[in-house]
Amino acid sequence: MTTNREVFAIDPTLRSIPNDGVAKVVEPRTPAEYEVLRYELASFVCDGEYRQGMERILTTYLANLARPAQPAVWVSGFYGSGKSHFVRVLEYLWRDIAFPDGATARGLTQVPAELGDLLLELSRAGRQHGGLWSAAGTLGAGAGSVRLAMLAILFRSAQLPEQYAPARFVIWLKQNNYFAPFAQALSADGKDLIRELNSLYVSPFIARALLAADPGFATSEAEVRKLLREQFPVMPEISDDQFLQTIEDVLALQTNEAGVTPCTLFIFDELQQFIGEDAERTLHVQNIVEACSARFGSKLLFVATGQAALQATPQLSKLQGRFTVRVQLSDTDVEQVVRQVVLRKQPARVAELEGVLEGASGEISRHLGGTSIAARSSDRDVLVADYPLLPTRRRFWEAVLRAVDSAGMAGQLRTQLRIVHEATQRVAAAPLGTVVAGDFIYGQIKTNMLQSGTLSREIDVMIEELAADSAAGALGVRLCGLIFLIGKLPDSGPSATGLRATATNLADLLVEDLAGGSDDLRQRVPLLLDDLVSRGKLLQVGQEYRLQTRESAEWEHDFRHRRARIHADDSRLASDRDAELRKAFTAATRGLAFAQGASRTKRDFTLFFEGDPPPPRSDSVPVWVRSEWNTSEATVRADAQRAGTDSPIVFVLLPRRDADALKNRLANLAAAQETIQTRPAPATAGGIEARNAMSSKADTERRHFDLLIQQVIAGARVFAGGGNELSEGSLDATLRLAVEGALDRLFPDFALADHAQWGRVFERAATGSPDPLSAIGYQGEVEQHQVCRLIRSYVGVSGKRGSEVRQKFKGEGYGWPQDAIDGALLTLVGAGSVHARRNGHAVRLADLQRSQIGQTEFVSEGVPISAPQKIAVRALLATLGVPNLRPGEELTAVSRMLEQLATLADEAGGAPPLPERPATRLLTELAALSGNEQFVAVYEQRAALQALFTAWQAQREQIAARKPAWEQVQQLQQATAGLPAAEQALEQIAALKAQRGLLAEPDAVPALIATLSAALRDALNTACAQLQQVRAQELATLDAAAEWQRLAAAQRQSLIARCGLAQLSAPAVGSVAELLASAAATPPSHFEREAHAFPGRVAAAREEAARLLAPQAVTVRLVRRTLAGQHEIEQYLQELRTQLEAAAADGRSVIVL
Repeated sequence: MTTNREVFAIDPTLRSIPNDGVAKVVEPRTPAEYEVLRYELASFVCDGEYRQGMERILTTYLANLARPAQPAVWVSGFYGSGKSHFVRVLEYLWRDIAFPDGATARGLTQVPAELGDLLLELSRAGRQHGGLWSAAGTLGAGAGSVRLAMLAILFRSAQLPEQYAPARFVIWLKQNNYFAPFAQALSADGKDLIRELNSLYVSPFIARALLAADPGFATSEAEVRKLLREQFPVMPEISDDQFLQTIEDVLALQTNEAGVTPCTLFIFDELQQFIGEDAERTLHVQNIVEACSARFGSKLLFVATGQAALQATPQLSKLQGRFTVRVQLSDTDVEQVVRQVVLRKQPARVAELEGVLEGASGEISRHLGGTSIAARSSDRDVLVADYPLLPTRRRFWEAVLRAVDSAGMAGQLRTQLRIVHEATQRVAAAPLGTVVAGDFIYGQIKTNMLQSGTLSREIDVMIEELAADSAAGALGVRLCGLIFLIGKLPDSGPSATGLRATATNLADLLVEDLAGGSDDLRQRVPLLLDDLVSRGKLLQVGQEYRLQTRESAEWEHDFRHRRARIHADDSRLASDRDAELRKAFTAATRGLAFAQGASRTKRDFTLFFEGDPPPPRSDSVPVWVRSEWNTSEATVRADAQRAGTDSPIVFVLLPRRDADALKNRLANLAAAQETIQTRPAPATAGGIEARNAMSSKADTERRHFDLLIQQVIAGARVFAGGGNELSEGSLDATLRLAVEGALDRLFPDFALADHAQWGRVFERAATGSPDPLSAIGYQGEVEQHQVCRLIRSYVGVSGKRGSEVRQKFKGEGYGWPQDAIDGALLTLVGAGSVHARRNGHAVRLADLQRSQIGQTEFVSEGVPISAPQKIAVRALLATLGVPNLRPGEELTAVSRMLEQLATLADEAGGAPPLPERPATRLLTELAALSGNEQFVAVYEQRAALQALFTAWQAQREQIAARKPAWEQVQQLQQATAGLPAAEQALEQIAALKAQRGLLAEPDAVPALIATLSAALRDALNTACAQLQQVRAQELATLDAAAEWQRLAAAQRQSLIARCGLAQLSAPAVGSVAELLASAAATPPSHFEREAHAFPGRVAAAREEAARLLAPQAVTVRLVRRTLAGQHEIEQYLQELRTQLEAAAADGRSVIVL
């Protein structure tokens, strides 16, 4: 029996998440903190917006190094989206710190080749500009001084005390070369430097150490303490000059080259939370960023994070001019991180898991039907990746977390690695096919709900008491927990899910054993619910169940609690305000209707609110409505000017009026409605009265709020494409003028067919009139009339259905009335320029009824190529890589394009683990044609060809992006052959090849690289360490040998070099590239051979030493001399003795001649 744990790439029961899924931007100092950092770097998934954001930051920094200043970076995303993780990884990739075992930050983090190139370029820039340094941290919300709060982060990263006065003192010590003797003196007294600096002014040890470092500083310890207090006083605030000078002093300590500012990264995490609604703090941050940019130029990069985009709040919007590089992290990227870090599966087990899930597809697809979080067809794409979480339950958890924690302190599911990890641990030992139940989240967030008051103690006790109830038991507890959570979900508005606590939905959320089925559970749930209702634990309203509570809760207290929470939730209020503005503007413009030209063709407009520019429309005028809460007037004007005078878009700006009053009314209204909607219907007279009073409050707040909204709508400002503002005294009149002008731009060729008598043309053509166009005053050739000529060209020799012709010419650019299109078609059929057919049979003109035109196919006689066709195909050729054509080259270029597409198809697949090459049937069919026929066929298939090109090119680029990493896997596979630690990874490589899974998501290659590189690093380090141990032991034996001790030092060093006993350098194991290079040059077997050979080399060295010490004869020649007297004889003998003793000094024999 296969268990869940066996399908995971990493067994969830054997691992933990060191940081509980929450990254903290702090400098690591302890082994535990380094272990957390290693995990965060190794688990970083550099994909999606994480990759794009990292590349955007580094590219911008490098591009601006030669300019006067760097644009600052703002990283935004909802609570728990990975902002802190993102900037923490950025900081350590910037510095590329080394770990105790030799691994480096960049070696541990799997990044794409393009990002790796940017990091190498950053390193080169660092070598040219004094090195790379960074400082990062979170600004404390309670900090009094913005400048001192930022300096505290810099001080910590620079290994300085975090307080300003002690830090300035240590900087002074280092600038004057006193720090080393000062620290040594403190250490000699047994004192910790940082701890002692907390008592800077009173510590006798600091005074004594300073005098030891600089005896001339003062005459006594008391005078030292006085001078320190005067020179380095405690300061609640500092000036800009002091702030900038301190930064300069810190950077001077970090640079590799005196006088050169290093390439520096400053990261301030959760800056939005630090600023809040404080306008003064916002101004300080503005001034600090501007002053630092002016002082330190392009070497310094500011990066800050916040939950909202800069334009989301009034205070943040003031920073838009400073933080111009934006990185927006989305929930899609976070889902990918959770799947890669926690839920990643073994490739070899995917097929088995897919089989189990496919067998349970019926059960899965029925869950939560009829709700907005029900099973979807798109769930199949993530079912395996999300297992053992079902997508329906993931969406349910997200809705619950948003509902019970509006302040965002619990974060969203997709950001909570801890919750998902614990959920996988819960079902790890269960058989494959066992999923996490929907009520699991209740136990995870119960404590927080109790602390926040979302879950009352009364309800908690009632639910817990069911555990001891023999009838209800654990299932009763689980059902009540789910009912409570579902009762907290909004039942109206954009966040409503439509989920109700019915027996079916509750059973859907409790099913765990997909393979075993849910019949037994679905039978037990309704029976137990009925029993709980009968015992007064639950209340049944229709098919829905609710928790039964006493009437002790006070409605007004509930309202005020909700009102305070909602009023503090700027994101929710902004969303609700935008929804109300959208609804009000839609209602205000609902009565506007338009008829264009002499033909009185009915026209319409489509409203778009906020967001990106409206997509191109073919049938109506896009009206883009934005509010001044989210977008400035300057932005709207700029967008209108950028769109140009030919744009059919109408730009509307709703003014920001009575913002505070509107916010208060909206919070009151939402709180009253939420109180009414979330509380069960009262059964007592007092409860009914309280509910009626709250309903009255809601109605009153609604009236006041609607009045404010109507005033905003009435003040709307309207701009046409090009930026010209329109004003006709009222919204209706102004919008009518704007839309009528936009219609002329949307349908520039409308005038060609704008005639009131096209209906008569149709009638006359249907009866076989020889000149039906005379009804609109045209007497020339049918094919020369502009409407007929364009329609015939569009129909072409391949033919078009009448419905296609209508859609084309009623759409963008034309907007012709249907009478004109139908009349022209029948006129062309009557003139013989076009023939009609249906179901393969020709249709006579007399048989062409108006109701059948849409199903009738019209075919042009001959194969002409129209100018629009030629333009469209030339555009397609340019897009597909055949640009800069000269007139007349189109036909040959089409064939060349088809050949290039075939080549692209070959490059979009390949041998395993690449996917198979895509099918090219369409290309084969088009290549079989020639001339104009091929050209027109390509024109007709241009959308399909464009789609194939886009898909194949994307697949080829994805192959190119992943192939280098796969090549590293192959090199690592060869280097780790035979290592036990690499066996599982080698099995996964085989599975990846068998399944052609190189391009599968999530990418399995980074994990393989990490596993194999870790195995290779351990093998190299172990083998090297064993060799060093053998060397040390053998050299100790050699040093103890008598003959070795008799050698001179120079002789010993010479023998060590000659006999191969010299120290070997440790292999470089930081990055994957270094690992592979080290393994190629000195594999583990090399160190093992060296270790085996070392004793023999030591023996050879001892033999050589013995040969050097063997006796050797020295010849001494006597000096002939005439001696006179006893004194000269004694002197001569003494000289001879000295000469002979010197010759025999090393035990050598002496020959006297």
